[in-house]
Amino acid sequence: MTNWLLKIGLVVTPFILAPSGTDIAREPKMAWALCFALAIGLTALYQGLLKPFRNKWTLVLAGFCLLSFYLSPNPTLNLFGIASGRFWSWEGLYQVLVFLIFTITVASLELSRKEANTIIDIMVWCGLAMGVLVVLQAMHLDQFFEHRFGTYGHMCGTLGNPTLVSPYLAMIAPLALYRRRYLFAGVIALATCLTRSDVALAGLVMGLVAYIALLGRKILIVVSILVVLLGGFGIYCYGNSPELRQKFPDNERFLTWTQSITDLKTPPMRDSKKAYAITGLGMGSFKYLFHVKNNPHNDNFLYAHNDYVQVAYELGIAGFFIFIAMILVMLRDRVWRQLIDHRRRALTASFISIATCAMGSFVFQIGTHIFYTLTIVGLLYNEGLNGNGKVQDI
Repeated sequence: MTNWLLKIGLVVTPFILAPSGTDIAREPKMAWALCFALAIGLTALYQGLLKPFRNKWTLVLAGFCLLSFYLSPNPTLNLFGIASGRFWSWEGLYQVLVFLIFTITVASLELSRKEANTIIDIMVWCGLAMGVLVVLQAMHLDQFFEHRFGTYGHMCGTLGNPTLVSPYLAMIAPLALYRRRYLFAGVIALATCLTRSDVALAGLVMGLVAYIALLGRKILIVVSILVVLLGGFGIYCYGNSPELRQKFPDNERFLTWTQSITDLKTPPMRDSKKAYAITGLGMGSFKYLFHVKNNPHNDNFLYAHNDYVQVAYELGIAGFFIFIAMILVMLRDRVWRQLIDHRRRALTASFISIATCAMGSFVFQIGTHIFYTLTIVGLLYNEGLNGNGKVQDI
């Protein structure tokens, strides 16, 4: 039952649509992702399937979210006579709990190699369907979806706009290569390029580079050094070349990131002398507090367009380092020490792709991307699939 819920969730979360006239991508996708994640987690609890999750930093982060909430600023807000300070944090805390149990469930499933590959195949076929739809939209042949989504309808798939659909496509490409669906990978890569999302293109490239680099430790070390050198050179050129900045505009992202860090170091409320740099402003606080400071900001971003910056804003410096530690421990234990596993290689490349996109977008605020990312993380931690240290079948 749990396996079937997971497979259905992988199909529903990218393609489910909201009624016309509402937000078709953010709130509905998150609601459906949470529904499936909760159903999967509760079914696993009922069946007694859960096993130990071998990343203590994940559990530390979940506990720290509660500490951050307790120490975060509590403004005096009254709605209909009811004190409602920090109302935004309850949604975030609920999401953390549900998705944590979901991840542990996927890691605990008793999956055969065939069943695991079936799950990956579902993600690949969904990626292909989304890619084909994006290509049709690029050719102005889609009569069903494009007109519904206004100015953001062009090449949006069923995710609302190019900024959201392109990272989803980019993370599927390494999985298609692993399953030897080379035509699928080509269509998915083409669709990603057609969206002209610089962030998604970077994610696509990093995912494919990781897929090659993870063939062995020596290759990984050499490629990592080259990526760091090229990345540093690219940052230097971008900072010193007005022509390059015009060609690849940041769309006020840098301003938002800088202001987010500044806000973290300054009191969030008028007449307050206390800053919250260590433990942050609380889960879910960004879209409510960032724009109501003493000097309102000029952009209208609901999210920081950098999930790492948003983690720092909401959970502070301590929460940011716990979040990074959680990712690094996963890469060390599930990747570096077991590079010969072909399945893990593809899953890791997919994770690196979406993690790269998170540096310039808000992919971890969208239910579809969260559901897919945590499925990948759960498969990486599934001891039944990856615990024997042998080369896995393709």
